[in-house]
Amino acid sequence: MEEMLESNEMIVHLGPQHPMQPGPFRLNLKLKGETIMDAEVEMGYIHKGIEKILENRTYLQGITIVDRICYLVALTNEECYVGCVEKLLDIEPPERAQYIRVILEELSRLQSHLLGLGEYGEFIGFVSMFMYTIKEREDILTLIDMVTGARVTHSYLRFGGVRDDLPEGFKEKTIPVLNKLKKVIRDYEEMFHSDTIYRERTIGIGVLTADEAKSLGVSGPVLRATGVPFDIRKNEPYLVYRDLDFKVCTETAGDCFARVQVRLNEMRESIYIIEQCLDMIPNGPIFPEGTPYGKRTPVMRVPAGEVFYRVEDPRGEMGMYMVSDGSDRPYRVKVRGPYYPTLQALPPLIIGTTVADMVSISGSMDGCTSEVDR
Repeated sequence: MEEMLESNEMIVHLGPQHPMQPGPFRLNLKLKGETIMDAEVEMGYIHKGIEKILENRTYLQGITIVDRICYLVALTNEECYVGCVEKLLDIEPPERAQYIRVILEELSRLQSHLLGLGEYGEFIGFVSMFMYTIKEREDILTLIDMVTGARVTHSYLRFGGVRDDLPEGFKEKTIPVLNKLKKVIRDYEEMFHSDTIYRERTIGIGVLTADEAKSLGVSGPVLRATGVPFDIRKNEPYLVYRDLDFKVCTETAGDCFARVQVRLNEMRESIYIIEQCLDMIPNGPIFPEGTPYGKRTPVMRVPAGEVFYRVEDPRGEMGMYMVSDGSDRPYRVKVRGPYYPTLQALPPLIIGTTVADMVSISGSMDGCTSEVDR
C-alpha cells in the first residue's frame, strides 16, 4: 500500500485500539482527502491459541475453553463443541435437554443482538441507544444466570445433555421479560426509522451484494441482509429447531440499514422460538438413560473418527472440525468462526467511501475480534 502512495495521499492507521472497533485489530487506510482509496485489515493482536489448547485438554475441560472464543456467544460455542463430541460418541440428548439448549441459545442470541445494536448506535453518535439496549440486556442475562449460574461464560452444556434442569418458576419469570422486550424492540425500530441522521448514515451506505457475500463465505445477518435466506437452524436443523415455527429474516438492500433491520427482526423470531419452547418442553430426563454420560462425566475416551458440526451463531455459521484418535482428548480441533469471513468483506466495502462512513460500515458488521483471533 505504501509503495504506491501518491503525493496527495496519506496512510492512516485505525487501531489496534479505537472506539469504533469491536476489539483490537488494525485497519490501514490509504486516503485522498476524506476518501478511502485502499484498505487492509491486520489481525492477531489477541491471538489465544484456543485450537491448540483444546488439543491439550480433556474433552470435558474443553467446554470451558470454547466459552472464551467469544464470550457473547459462549452457549453457541458450547453447542458446536459438544455437538461434535456427541456425533463421535453417537449419542443424542433427550428431548427436554434439547429444548433447554434452544431456550438458552436463543436468549444468548437476544443479548448479543441487544449489545450489538447499542454499540452500533454509539458508533454513529446515537449514544442514548446504548443505554436503552444495555438495560434490556441485563434482564436477559439475569434469566440466563438463573439457569447456568453465570452471566457470561457458562460451562453449562454437557455431552448428552445439560448440567442442570430449568429452575422452578423460570417460565413465569421469562414471559414478562419477553413481553417487555417485544415492546422495546418496536421502540428501537421507531427510533432508528424516524431519525433523519441515522437514515442518512445507513441507507445506501456499505452495500454488499449477495454474490460478493457468498464468494467471501459471509454468513449470518450480514448475508441475510443481501437477500440470501440461509440459516443453519432452517437449512440443517439441529436440536429441536425442525419442530419449531419461525422464519428466516432477510432484507434485500445489503446496506448498513438492512443489516440492523435483520437483527431487529431476528430478535422478534428468537422471542417467538423461546415462547414455543416454554409451551412445548416435555418432562423427562436431561441425559440419555442407560449411558455413562451425566452431569459429572468422568475423563472418557472418545472413539476414533472425524466429524464436522455447525450451528447458527448470532453472527453466522460457527463450525468445528474435530478428529479423535481414541484418547481422552481431541487429536485436532479446527474452528470455523462466523466473523473471520465477514471481516474480509470490510476492505472492499469501504473503498471509495469516506472515513465517517467507514465507522458506520464497520460497526454494522457486529464483529467480535476475539472470535477471529481465536
